[in-house]
Amino acid sequence: MDELYFSVKTGLKDIIGKDLITDDNIAIFELVKNSYDAHANDVIITFKDNKIIIADDGKGMSYKDLQTKWLAVAYSAKNDGTEDIEDSENDEKRESYRDKINVRKYYAGAKGIGRFSCDRLGDKLILTTQKQDKPIEQLTINWNEFEKDQKEDFEKIKVPHNTISNYHLLFPNNSTHGTILEIENTENWDREKIKQLKHSLEKLINPFSETTDFNIEIVSERDKKMDDAGIDEKGKEIIDRDKINGKVCNSILDILKLKTTQIDVSVQNTIIETKLIDRGTLIYHIKEKNKFNPYIDNLKINLYYLNRSAKFNFTNRMKIEPVNYGSIFLFKNGFRVQPYGNTGDDSWGLDFRAQQGRARFLGTRDLFGRVDIITDNTIQFKEVSSRDGGMVETAGYQQLMDIFTKEHRRLEKYVVGVLWGEAFIRNKYFTSDNVALKFREDLLAKDKDSDDISVAKSNIGSKIDFIRLIRSLSDEKDVEIIDFDRDLVNVINENLDEIQPKFIKDLEKIAEATGDSDLQKTVTITESAFRKLQQEKDDAEKRVIEEERKRKEAELRAKQAEEEKREAEQKAKNEEEKRIKAELEKEKKEKERAIAELNRIKAEQRAREEEEKRKKAEEDKKKVDKELEHEKKQGIFQRSIIGREKEQILGLQHQIYHSSGRIRKNVTELLNHIDKSQIDDKMKKYISVISSESTKIESLSKFVTNANFDLTASEIKADVVQFICDYINEIYLPNTPVINSSLKIAIEKSLDIKHIIEIRPLEITTIIDNFLQNSEKAMATEILFKFQKCMDDKLLISVCDNGKGIPDENLDKIFDLGFTTTNGSGIGLYNVKSTIQRMKGEIYVISSQDKGTTFNIELL
Repeated sequence: MDELYFSVKTGLKDIIGKDLITDDNIAIFELVKNSYDAHANDVIITFKDNKIIIADDGKGMSYKDLQTKWLAVAYSAKNDGTEDIEDSENDEKRESYRDKINVRKYYAGAKGIGRFSCDRLGDKLILTTQKQDKPIEQLTINWNEFEKDQKEDFEKIKVPHNTISNYHLLFPNNSTHGTILEIENTENWDREKIKQLKHSLEKLINPFSETTDFNIEIVSERDKKMDDAGIDEKGKEIIDRDKINGKVCNSILDILKLKTTQIDVSVQNTIIETKLIDRGTLIYHIKEKNKFNPYIDNLKINLYYLNRSAKFNFTNRMKIEPVNYGSIFLFKNGFRVQPYGNTGDDSWGLDFRAQQGRARFLGTRDLFGRVDIITDNTIQFKEVSSRDGGMVETAGYQQLMDIFTKEHRRLEKYVVGVLWGEAFIRNKYFTSDNVALKFREDLLAKDKDSDDISVAKSNIGSKIDFIRLIRSLSDEKDVEIIDFDRDLVNVINENLDEIQPKFIKDLEKIAEATGDSDLQKTVTITESAFRKLQQEKDDAEKRVIEEERKRKEAELRAKQAEEEKREAEQKAKNEEEKRIKAELEKEKKEKERAIAELNRIKAEQRAREEEEKRKKAEEDKKKVDKELEHEKKQGIFQRSIIGREKEQILGLQHQIYHSSGRIRKNVTELLNHIDKSQIDDKMKKYISVISSESTKIESLSKFVTNANFDLTASEIKADVVQFICDYINEIYLPNTPVINSSLKIAIEKSLDIKHIIEIRPLEITTIIDNFLQNSEKAMATEILFKFQKCMDDKLLISVCDNGKGIPDENLDKIFDLGFTTTNGSGIGLYNVKSTIQRMKGEIYVISSQDKGTTFNIELL
């Protein structure tokens, strides 16, 4: 049996390089972490055109280190514990390194692939390094060489090496040891991109730490002028945090001095110590056994709840809102682990939970802080290879999440309960929900803007919630209560009648668990005050019950007397109403008899008069019919009465014309006299009929001597076009017109146009008269009657004048009963529209101010 071996091809470079590290900032993070692990004090990142230089004053590397460590892919001496053995075993010249090694017991990186971040940043790398008392070693790597042939063995790509005596670039602080990475053919790093890198580097090394033994500095010559001026290209002031050149500062340290609600947790070996502090006041201090040992034995958690006041102060100092800065960061051995704490990241699982209950849970928008674990257990606590994917889920990682969740819930319980009053109503702290709501609304309105906890200390609901919180801690057998705020459990001077008595028992439990004699005295005094208050309350309730009983008895007696009085008055009232009703009934019957007799006499009189009129009308009709039988009709409007008879009829015609005019005038006066808004449909109908009929009479009087058709006929079948034309020609246009008009009247129609329908002659003539009268009132000098046939065989009659027109605001009103802008009645156009609609036609108006008016009539 033979044996085979794996071979590694050049494609590995991309897999562990630019394909694995997909973010430029993270690539630089990895290289800075290598400087930190090399015990550097200072790292300088210099940006030039198409070039990045990262220089540190770390321990540097020898020729052997380059061979056995840096060029050994996927090998890390940090992981097997040999990274600093050689340095710690050297002579006393290495004493400074031994001191650093003792301080920095743990490493930021341990996978052996972070060096391939250089591939992400540029095509070429020049690595220059020097170990103390050793020569300068230099490697030149062209990453493109690894991409020419994917079948080439990785180790066969040659890496040029030189040992040199000096170099034009210096290590930071003129150190005699360190490493310089020159990355060439980089992408463009503009000011905004470098600024974002600087902001990220602020949080790379634990910003909560006050140690200053590791510094990062950024240099960009092209940005120095703008930094010095302090004004950006848009003319806005540049704050120090946004200046490119200079050291990367842990600016968050100033923010931590803000007064906030915070929980500080320290895990050291077998003990977990927790302090909850609210705006400078210690709320409680507890110790408990570390159940997460041995995976977690060195851990710090600092969580800060930011109320509205703290958020405002944060933004004012940092010039960025807390939600955009980040939330709860995770650090391992002093270096940040991505993506925990990034804006929008929910790796801690807080936001999903916060969405389940409004004002009940704390999410990342409410919190700021860090979780910092120190460990050399690279199996249980290791980052995924992609560097921005968080931690690998292991048993140790799960314990880390468990302890974080436990401490987060403790802070949440205090904030939501004591500061928000979430349980005031739900847990029935008070004797009524209204009282609970009042205390909670007062708490919510005031505490969020306060820089101290005076609001909570003055709220009995907050005190009860805190008592229950301390009671629950005392029930945990592994928890030792070291201290707590006594003001928050002091309820002696509170209105005890507003709260439930069961919470006094919680105070007893706390006093017993803590062995606090002063608290026990407070409990005794409180119980005594509560018993006294309860007795007074019971006595008061008894008095109220007795007074209520007496009041009800008195009310009952008064009610009975009032009822008897009311019954007597009602009886007398009924008798009086009965008498009055009888008298009214008698009077009503007498009036009805008189009215009936009067109506009978009137009816007989009307019957006689009607009979006489009927007989006379029949006689007159017979006489007229007999006379007309001898006349031959020669056209609808041919003059047919002559001589003395015509003179008599003309006299009668004049009298009828003036009488109908008086009717029309009085209708106008009636409309002006009454409120038009009070006219109902029935009254409209009556007024319309009166006006319409008087107009017909007036129209009839105008052409009665010329009409050669049966005037008594209600409808005739005729050509409406010919009828209108004949009427205008015979009444208005002859040499001696029946009606004089100042208008120039014109007719426009085709010779063969006809439209035969059932019409009522008097209604048609009334419409024509109305249009002519309205045009004269509108100061018109000309009027045109135009007849056209439509596509659907309808007849379109257009009546156009050149008068002053109708204002736009009146167009929708001109057909309303009583609407007029002259001294007319406002009935004419109302009757015109009614007549057209009865004929199953439509009428609409087009008018422009001072440009005349056109009425269009469509008839089926």
